[in-house]
Amino acid sequence: MDLKELILIDKKNGVPDKIIGDKYGVNLKYIEKIITENTGVNISNISNNNKKTNKLSPKDFRIEKNTVWSFKSRGNWATHNGNFRGNWSPYIPRNVILKYSKEDDLVLDYFCGGGTTGIECKLLNRNFIGVDINPYAIELAKQNTDFDGVFKNLFPIEIKFLTGDARNLSFIKNNSVDLICSHPPYADIINYTTNTEGDLSHLKYDTFLEEIKKVADESFRVLKNKKYCAILIGDMRKNKMIVPLGFSVINKYLDAGFSLKELVIKRQHNCKTTGFWYTKSIKYNFFLLAHEYLAIFQKNTDSNSYINDNYATCTYTNSIKHEKIKPDSNILSKLKKDLNLETTTVWIFNHNSWFENTLLNLLNRYSPENYYISYNNNINSSDMLDLIIVPSLDLASNNIDDNIKYLKKNGILGIICEDLRLDNGLIYPQALFLEKKFKENKEIKLKEIIIISLENNHDFINSSNNLNITHKYLLVYQKN
Repeated sequence: MDLKELILIDKKNGVPDKIIGDKYGVNLKYIEKIITENTGVNISNISNNNKKTNKLSPKDFRIEKNTVWSFKSRGNWATHNGNFRGNWSPYIPRNVILKYSKEDDLVLDYFCGGGTTGIECKLLNRNFIGVDINPYAIELAKQNTDFDGVFKNLFPIEIKFLTGDARNLSFIKNNSVDLICSHPPYADIINYTTNTEGDLSHLKYDTFLEEIKKVADESFRVLKNKKYCAILIGDMRKNKMIVPLGFSVINKYLDAGFSLKELVIKRQHNCKTTGFWYTKSIKYNFFLLAHEYLAIFQKNTDSNSYINDNYATCTYTNSIKHEKIKPDSNILSKLKKDLNLETTTVWIFNHNSWFENTLLNLLNRYSPENYYISYNNNINSSDMLDLIIVPSLDLASNNIDDNIKYLKKNGILGIICEDLRLDNGLIYPQALFLEKKFKENKEIKLKEIIIISLENNHDFINSSNNLNITHKYLLVYQKN
């Protein structure tokens, strides 16, 4: 009996992947490959054939109002489960479908996988087209949506699945879809097939971005004007440095003609922050990825509704609230040597203390003494610095490039920025456009994208249909 057969036997008997890996000296990627070759889909439990429909909706569900979404439970109503590797929590499509579509609308998911979005469309009385390049995934999705329940039945909805390529949706008419709701692969992090031609989950970063632009173009074509396209995407890490896949994919959709209605941060809860990983994070100065981006795009073909992404020439109207952060000159006296440092890419702070806690983490991580807080671009230092912090961003006047010359080799530049709500209700993503600009700067490289989640602020509540912006970004660059 060869190794592959032994692994499959253990999987059928419910042996956890870690135990299998330790037993045979193989990694998770190898185990996934064996399962995918055997079943046609990358699933975590090959003995799971149970379709439970004991409840048809989540308990105590509330639609999200803020820009940081956190679901500690994956969701197990209807036939939802986490068996299909990399599938998204059903709380995400449920929120998107309820907020950006109405009953009897047509929803499209062109990376439908195991059918999570389709299940929600059936429960919420929406018509649905699910597309996936893997025919085995399509069969699994059909099984997962083949359940009965008590529905409103106001409309004779249709749930349909097709084997197809998200880059070529020629079977869907122009301007015919009410909502796109999809979760693409993250380049080649997880392979969803073994040898299916056209599977984007086997492509390296640069090639993946070239192909996802074709998906974005098709999305713009099939979506009705003024309607929405929701995409969940995350970042990658290579050699302890962040690879901003999320921002890059969002840029491809903007290039296709979309505007950005919302930029939601979805927290991940599978990151261990103590013990082994805590020690590694501190020792090697990297953070565990704990966030993804849910970009809500809007198609606007009848007006020039977006704004120039050249941040240096961008101007803002008086109605935009932009926070000017004043640095604390006595921050060194508040340094806590026993500070429990953050080790993931999501830092959760009270709205009254987030700035101080952010500074303390940066100083303890990168330099407790040899640093400078650059406010209004006023650096005046005779020494080369280990750390420069830009605490707020006035995009019209702050030339961040001037700060870089004061950094030592391997020195750190930390930039705090935010998403701005424009008068037309759209989002101006400062962090995304800054990173796009700094890609051209050969003096520095992106080390981290940190999300600062602000909590316990009742001032965030508003009466509009827009989400409350309850997060900021910390872009961490390292000088070459």
